[in-house]
Amino acid sequence: MFHDISPQMQQVMRALEEQLERDQRSLRSVDSDVARILTLLALSAPTGAFLELGSSGGYSSLWLSLAARAKRVTLTTVDLDEKKVALARTNIAQAGADGSVQVFHGDAFDYAGRSEPLAFCFSDIEPPENNAKIYELIVPRLVPGGWLVVDNVTSPRYQKELLERAHSDPRVDCVLLPFPKGDLICRKC
Repeated sequence: MFHDISPQMQQVMRALEEQLERDQRSLRSVDSDVARILTLLALSAPTGAFLELGSSGGYSSLWLSLAARAKRVTLTTVDLDEKKVALARTNIAQAGADGSVQVFHGDAFDYAGRSEPLAFCFSDIEPPENNAKIYELIVPRLVPGGWLVVDNVTSPRYQKELLERAHSDPRVDCVLLPFPKGDLICRKC
């Protein structure tokens, strides 16, 4: 799958990676290794919907679109920042991924609370402290074997409460991967 990424998608991904190198604060995207892990987890997800909370410029959305297309589902991605929504829409269209990704402007909590069963959810919202609330909304919606990945759990605003909650939650198995800002990976039991 990674070897079959279209030239147009590769070009958009490279441009986003270069922008991220110049100014991490402008996009706050995941790095390419995290994006690849997300894609592999999404590809292994059971049947159900895909959701991304915090689309930023669409970098992780592009990677997740590969799994969404392979699984014949649509990734719903949402961001509160209208400029980032516009940027994500442009990048996704230029990469040719708009057939497998829908970008919405809105509040992550509204989308996290909807009733559709989820197979995969990636949460990368600001401020990171809100992920504890997102966790409580998403875990009940995950289908058995479904994945929740939360980014930035070891950022300067350390999320000790979320980590303790996930590790003691009998509904999920989880692991903390020490990627650049820490990724909490949970699988619904």
